[in-house]
Amino acid sequence: MLPSGTLLYSLTFKGNQKIKSEFGDITSTLVFLFKCRAAKVKQQGKYLVDAKELFHSDELKFKLRNNKLLNELLIVEYLGYDYKITSYDLNLFDNTVTITIDKINKK
Repeated sequence: MLPSGTLLYSLTFKGNQKIKSEFGDITSTLVFLFKCRAAKVKQQGKYLVDAKELFHSDELKFKLRNNKLLNELLIVEYLGYDYKITSYDLNLFDNTVTITIDKINKK
């Protein structure tokens, strides 16, 4: 069980929706699905080595109550940044979900 006092962080979930214009052009846009509160799970930051360069991963882990709209394909907005879900762990015993999210690099 996840006590409500531990849900200190607010996450916004968005999904891709294909929209067809009046001219027949199909575009994919992010639309708001739902907003929920979550608890941040403590973890240590990872340092990755790629091509002999050291990188710090922008990976966060949250625990939240299960929602039937939640799946691995959604985009999570947290503190103004977009993240993709890299790990989705459903715990049916206490009806919680632990998600690991990684920052999306936008250029």
